Amino acid sequence: MTASGAHHASGARSIAADALSGFANTGDHVSVTVLTQQDLQSAKEVTAPPHCGNLPYPPDRAFVGRDAQLTKLCELFRPYEGVEQTRSHVVHGMGGIGKSTLAVHYAHRNREHYSLIWWINADSPAQIDASLAGLAAYLHPQWAAGAGVEARVAWASVWLQWHPGWLLIFDNVDEPRDAEPYLGGLTGGHHLITSRRAHGWSSARAVGLDVLDDTSAADLLHELACGESPDRRSPQYADARALATALGNLPLALHQAGAYLRQTGTTLVSFYNDLGLMLDEAASGIDPERTIARVWNVTLAAIEEQSDAAITLLYALAWLSPDDCPRGLLTPLCPDGRTLNKALGVLATYNLVHLTGPVVRIHRLLQLTLRRTPDPAGLSLTILPAARGRAEATRVLRHALYPEGAESPAPQATWDLCLSHLLVLVSTVPDGYDDAPALPLYLDTAEHLHELDLDDQALPLWEGILHVYERSLPPGTPEVLHARHRMAGALMKSGEPHRALRLLDGVVADRTRLLGADHPDTLESLNDLGACRLFEGEVQSAEAVLTRAARARERVLGRSHPQTLKSRGYLATCYAMQRRPDEAVSLLEQVAAEAAHVLGPDHLDTLEYRDLLAGSLVVTSRLDEAVRLQEALVADCERALGGDDPHTLSARTDLSGFYAMAGRTQDAIALQERVVRDQERVFGTVHPGTVTARVSLADTYRDGGQKEAAAALLEVAVADCVRHLGADHPHTLRARAKLADCYKNADRVAEAVMLGEGLVADYERVLGADHQESLGARSGLADIYMCAGRLEEAISLHEQVVAHFTRVLGDNTLFTLVAVTELAYAYFLAERFDDVVRIGESAMAALGRAHMLTSHFRYVLTLSYAKLGNMDEAIAQGVQASEDWKHIQGADPSNALILRRVLSDCYWAAGQQEKAIELMEQLLADSERVLGPDHPDTLMFRYNHAWSLGAAGERGEAARLLAGVVADQARVLGPDHPDTLQSRHLHAVLAESAIR
Repeated sequence: MTASGAHHASGARSIAADALSGFANTGDHVSVTVLTQQDLQSAKEVTAPPHCGNLPYPPDRAFVGRDAQLTKLCELFRPYEGVEQTRSHVVHGMGGIGKSTLAVHYAHRNREHYSLIWWINADSPAQIDASLAGLAAYLHPQWAAGAGVEARVAWASVWLQWHPGWLLIFDNVDEPRDAEPYLGGLTGGHHLITSRRAHGWSSARAVGLDVLDDTSAADLLHELACGESPDRRSPQYADARALATALGNLPLALHQAGAYLRQTGTTLVSFYNDLGLMLDEAASGIDPERTIARVWNVTLAAIEEQSDAAITLLYALAWLSPDDCPRGLLTPLCPDGRTLNKALGVLATYNLVHLTGPVVRIHRLLQLTLRRTPDPAGLSLTILPAARGRAEATRVLRHALYPEGAESPAPQATWDLCLSHLLVLVSTVPDGYDDAPALPLYLDTAEHLHELDLDDQALPLWEGILHVYERSLPPGTPEVLHARHRMAGALMKSGEPHRALRLLDGVVADRTRLLGADHPDTLESLNDLGACRLFEGEVQSAEAVLTRAARARERVLGRSHPQTLKSRGYLATCYAMQRRPDEAVSLLEQVAAEAAHVLGPDHLDTLEYRDLLAGSLVVTSRLDEAVRLQEALVADCERALGGDDPHTLSARTDLSGFYAMAGRTQDAIALQERVVRDQERVFGTVHPGTVTARVSLADTYRDGGQKEAAAALLEVAVADCVRHLGADHPHTLRARAKLADCYKNADRVAEAVMLGEGLVADYERVLGADHQESLGARSGLADIYMCAGRLEEAISLHEQVVAHFTRVLGDNTLFTLVAVTELAYAYFLAERFDDVVRIGESAMAALGRAHMLTSHFRYVLTLSYAKLGNMDEAIAQGVQASEDWKHIQGADPSNALILRRVLSDCYWAAGQQEKAIELMEQLLADSERVLGPDHPDTLMFRYNHAWSLGAAGERGEAARLLAGVVADQARVLGPDHPDTLQSRHLHAVLAESAIR
């Protein structure tokens, strides 16, 4: 337990839980979700039946040629010198090689050694989470029935930590980064991974699988086809050997061929003759897709003779999600349920699909083969073309979303179910294929997601829509322009305004040319272009665009039209960002009042303008007003929109940030933990709002002294973003930037330097060297360099950033002044005090009235003037900074306490000892009240107070006070802490002099 009251994980792969907040974190990477204390306790107390599990199928009796690999796995997982350790191993090989079969056999052979064996479908991060959520449902079904996926994943992760001795099998991992967070975070058991990837595993040892040797392959095929042990001297065995060689000794191909031979009674020789030419040799070895295609094509010919419906189903399934396709979705493809079940049974008999209760699964390799060509092996079969398969897949989805005879579209649950299938359909369009039949589905689904404020999920759909339009419509048609505009909005929602900007520039130009400058659609695009530039930090150009939009809308639509109000609201934000606070607040007050009158006080736009107004009050340093306004806004959002609405959650996040700025750290943490729980439950772990909420929570943890908890949360945010969004996504880059800053503040400077340097390179590669966020990354790296003692490099980076912002934005914008403030602090650390004073004069003139930046800058000036020996100016700056902080943040801002200690030192150096002691006594009382008596800063202030008394001649009293300081520092910080040793030394000196 640390002084701040937070539990921290220490050492490799340890876990800790905070009994107050229910926050679980680990020393490595693991999914972190806020759970209640009751949930954490149940994860500890719930037990599993002995040797339970969920293996997908029993071990195959026809399992040959893998004894060596099975033995090697057993040896790798064997305890080292009798000590059980967390171990992770990967079985890798090409598709169809038998990786999953080997994993099943290992699990069955060793099931008595494990308390639980859990099979995880790991072909995507979402599937991993779903499988872990299933573990929670298996172990604690009553609780899981009312919990969201993220909460169930977190509960299962905590349960695994409390109950060691398990085996997790991650089947079919496509990207190592998808599994790495779990391998590092889930300790106390074994991880077995199957993957086609041989490399990229940082925490797992790899075991490769190749095709079977000739004898094992012939043995397997003979047993599958004939149902008996082979006689290796018989002609039949020679036929099996020849056929196995033609199939490349690939286990999946052998199983498919064996199932066909056994089902149809076809001889090995006949199958060999029908198979066609032998597999061509290639430099890279066997092509599993081509090999499987040969087998599947022969199998398809046999199925076609039995069931046309089965062929229709198979080709439709090729274009849908391969996992958990509901049988009910496929009903339009068959005349009745009996035909559907019979056709699926035929496919399952030939091992082409797997039936698990009400859902159907199909192998991805089979899907890939069926999508590419209707005759993948060059055989002449009368099967349906691939285009028909897409048409049938489109038909079943249309039927599900718009049932025949229904008066309205399907309920939300059906849209949710179909979304994964639609995303597969839209992302697998063959080259040159006309996807127009699916266009209405894409459009309806994308607009449906827009209405739900889930535009980020619609991005692949808009890309598919534009792909269809580009083939069929001229570029300037209204439909194309609408799709480009909507896609830009989806990019904005996905955190990629730089991509949206390029689209909107073109849309505005085209709509202006085709529709006219005053057309409502043109003005909508112009407004969104201005907003996009604002989000990109191009404040001056954003103001110019938004001014045009606001004036044109006021002229065309009227001053109080909702669209005009929207442009005016964005324009006010531009004013605030350019240090024009009175204009910003005045305009937003007008806009909010007019919106309440025209739209109503509970309309979403009205609420959003109030949110912008609160933010502008913060920028203009009217923090108390902002807090009051935001508290009222949160209450109104909860009443009008509901507690789970994204706007309500966003308003709570903003309020938590205001609390943190006002020094109400515990209020900020409690509120933001609630936001994160709700955001994960409602929208999932990688929704942009969830990422923002987690980063905000990490900031509040850091401000509250819980640095390791902040780092753990950000590590999870980064891992989730990389896994779900990609390493170069803006959300990923921002989360990495926050993590680097967190490492810096947690004294993990070497890690911070490594992360910060890589971040700058990635930002400049992805967004360009002059992008606002790239400059922010450089500024962040400069701060890290300062902590690492690399001051000249830090100053050089800060000077580059200041020069760029001054050149592009001017010297009076908020971005420029923030950069100047950071440069001033770098100068101070480098003892270039004259430079601090030099740039301080112009910066203070630009900042003007009391502002947070003004207070920070005055603090640095106080220190610099003191170092230069100008105590009168140091005291003047310090007094004004203290008053500014009190004005901005209230009566007891915790960050002003250090300033007051510095000010006391300045009074002492100026010969005003009584004033210095008086100020120190006031400071000590406030610190005990605000921070608590055991806070390290409070203990240091007590030391400073005792030193002052001793220096003023009251050595006996100073020694008495120091005795208490030493005792409390030894208790809180430890007897060997530098602060404790320093206090003990001074106490000894003062005690001895007092005796004299």
